[in-house]
Amino acid sequence: MTGEKQLTGRHVLMMLCGFFGLMFIVNGLFVYFALGSFSGVTDPNAYMRGLAYNDEIDHQAQQLARGWKVSLLFDAEAEHKGRLTLEIKDASGDALAGLNVDATLRRPVIDAGDRKLTLTFNGSAYVADYDFPEPGQWDISILAHGGGYDMPYRLDKRVWVK
Repeated sequence: MTGEKQLTGRHVLMMLCGFFGLMFIVNGLFVYFALGSFSGVTDPNAYMRGLAYNDEIDHQAQQLARGWKVSLLFDAEAEHKGRLTLEIKDASGDALAGLNVDATLRRPVIDAGDRKLTLTFNGSAYVADYDFPEPGQWDISILAHGGGYDMPYRLDKRVWVK
């Protein structure tokens, strides 16, 4: 029994220092790669947007006061191709004609490559066909100008393109 090694305080101290030293190194690598890949800033003007939030609430209340019933449909017709159909009806249920309807299509994650699109009235709805350059999620922002109002009607929707 003289050849057995005993666990001493020095061994325990070395094991603890080795374990926590390894954890420190691994966590340091995680922090380094996390900060290098994404800064966490999604909007450089977040503070100013927060201050203007009451204006956004007022704008939404003005839109609701119009009594318009609005629906945006996206029909995928083929790969990377689809049709946007925007139905805008007044409080009595009649389709609103004579509006200038513009759409902005953008990727939710990528800031580059926003695309503008104009929807045309076909007698019952505003439509536009579009060939998307890439599949995936797209954010669509609609602005409808006219109808006797100074402020445009805004509608935002996310669609999935295959």
